[in-house]
Amino acid sequence: MSMRAVGKVTVSLLVAILVIVTSFSYQATAKSKEPSSTSITNPDKTIQLTKLNDNVWAHTSYNVWNGTTYDHNGLIVSTSKGAVLIDTAWGNDQKTEELLQMIEKHVKQKVVLAIVTHAHDDSISGIRALLNQGIDVRSTRLTAELAVKYGYPSPNPTLDEAPVLKIGGTVIETFYPGEGHSQDNITVWLPKYKLLFGGCFVKSLEAKDLGNLLDANVEQWDDSINKVLKKYPFIKTVVAGHGNWGDKSLLFHTLDLIRQHTQK
Repeated sequence: MSMRAVGKVTVSLLVAILVIVTSFSYQATAKSKEPSSTSITNPDKTIQLTKLNDNVWAHTSYNVWNGTTYDHNGLIVSTSKGAVLIDTAWGNDQKTEELLQMIEKHVKQKVVLAIVTHAHDDSISGIRALLNQGIDVRSTRLTAELAVKYGYPSPNPTLDEAPVLKIGGTVIETFYPGEGHSQDNITVWLPKYKLLFGGCFVKSLEAKDLGNLLDANVEQWDDSINKVLKKYPFIKTVVAGHGNWGDKSLLFHTLDLIRQHTQK
């Protein structure tokens, strides 16, 4: 075999090795990006629990509205004193009762406290199930007033005076940034995990518009979002009320949707 032929074989071999190595590297990288969270659903798949980290789960309930099935997210925060529930399941008291049972079975804790982020039914519709079990359900005064107006029992309106809660060693901070999706929408911040629950105040990246605007204040919404960005500059995870969670980009996406709406 001539030196030229040997050279060609060597180059071909090197290219083949490079392709194999590159392919392996890509597969390893892709695998490392696969979600490792644990998800659990109830038998009829109307409730899903997704583990976000060792102490925080998202609970997602599915409900039919205007003939279409939608999801709604809340949070479960495990503390040394028990679980804290952010928003009820969406639908009815029975669904929230089932959610409580799932939390006790899979998170291995009972819910000792709940927070309602606004008075719409996707956040508060299971409040009777919580109150029937003696769970302290807290909200702002405005949410409590609106809850009664909409036909629900009043939560405990303490969050205006005591927005920061410490349950065991876990700090949970509520914040009213101003009107947006609703008059009363609040966010919930978990500083230990740099996790913000934006609720319906924040739109997911797949959202194409602002959604239900019946009680919205679109003119003030962008100012309210900017207050959240200013207050919490080190956000790592954002959980919206509907759709997938992500990072701070959900807040900027919400601002973009507001701009698009106002420019129509």
